[in-house]
Amino acid sequence: MSLIVATEALLGVMFVVGLGAVSLLPGFATALGAEFPEFAGLRGPLLALGITFMVVGLIALAMLALLVCRIYTGSVLERRSLVWVDVLVGAFVFAAVLIVVGFVVISIGQAGSLFLAIIQVLTCLSFVVVACVTLVLRTLLNSAIGMRAELAAVV
Repeated sequence: MSLIVATEALLGVMFVVGLGAVSLLPGFATALGAEFPEFAGLRGPLLALGITFMVVGLIALAMLALLVCRIYTGSVLERRSLVWVDVLVGAFVFAAVLIVVGFVVISIGQAGSLFLAIIQVLTCLSFVVVACVTLVLRTLLNSAIGMRAELAAVV
């Protein structure tokens, strides 16, 4: 039980830090635009991508918190839990799409490097792998929900 409470608290702290990061992004983008005026035209698109990426991360944190809360209350083996897992998978996939869009924006602006491209590709693949693993775990959750329903019918 204490592990669940600690996990909820840490997810809450991460959510608050994420909100703070979203509020700091515009100032950070302005400072970078002043430091690198040749790339000032990319400020708007990359800022929009950064804020969207952070919001998607906050949504993923909220879904994780809801799932942990359902574990705490003992209601994780209900069909409604699958909706939160689906939203979590969608957030991972959308994050991978945002990375691809960022890659395109940076490439068009000719602001990237080979190292940045490698990091983007690896990050995108990581999000796709995490989404696939989450889908496998969703299948396991769905099976457990079915088994619980069978057990309830027998009892």
